[in-house]
Amino acid sequence: MLGKKLKMINFPEAGYTPANLRALIESSGLTQEQAGLLVDVAGPTIRRWLASVDAKNHRDMPLKKWLELLNKLKPA
Repeated sequence: MLGKKLKMINFPEAGYTPANLRALIESSGLTQEQAGLLVDVAGPTIRRWLASVDAKNHRDMPLKKWLELLNKLKPA
């Protein structure tokens, strides 16, 4: 398994946001590329999801992928 399982994380906002995705990746000890591998997307896709919502290159992370990542990192 890449990274480590999460113990408990206090997300800065509710649901998927770039800030929450960043907090999830950092708290799990994953790189952006490793997080992408867990949900079968390339590094540039993760970077688009992490970009500020005001950025031209920002893309919203699909709910399915957000839930998939959370599920893969949830405590055992």
